Amino acid sequence: MAVFLIIAFAGLLFLLISAVFGGDHGLGDHDVGDHDVGGDHGDFGSGPSPFSLRIISLFLATFGSTGAIVFHGTQSFWISTASAMGGGLGGGYLGLMLMRFFWSQQATSSVNSTDMVGQVALVKTAIPEAGVGQVSVVVKNQRFYPVARSTSGEGIEEGAAVRIVEYYGDSVTVERLQK
Repeated sequence: MAVFLIIAFAGLLFLLISAVFGGDHGLGDHDVGDHDVGGDHGDFGSGPSPFSLRIISLFLATFGSTGAIVFHGTQSFWISTASAMGGGLGGGYLGLMLMRFFWSQQATSSVNSTDMVGQVALVKTAIPEAGVGQVSVVVKNQRFYPVARSTSGEGIEEGAAVRIVEYYGDSVTVERLQK
């Protein structure tokens, strides 16, 4: 029974350390199954990996606690070990599914060119001929005020509606919408 309790406390200790100090980059916890690096490294779907430190710690904690409980009731090492394996796999799987659910609920506020191009904006600061002004545009429920330049080089007055044609990070190229 002592072995199961030691495993359970080790798993709980790792979970606690991971929760307190883990953050996004701590303790070697690589929770994302999709990699930005080229090459196929196995796809665990979007979200935490089953080999995450948190999932392994959860497996150890449920393995040890299930084993200790069953051993206390049966006094059989083999039945306790089989039950502990089932409890550990079940606890780890439920934890993985819960973490993936929370992962899927996250949203990003970053805006890229595909989000910005094609949006209708209003000119906030007039765009002079061959010069720059400023537009106001709402993308992903956020208002942005990028520097703007006209595609044709013509001036566009304040308050005019324009469409964003190109996006360069903090500046855009726009074309006037027909009146």
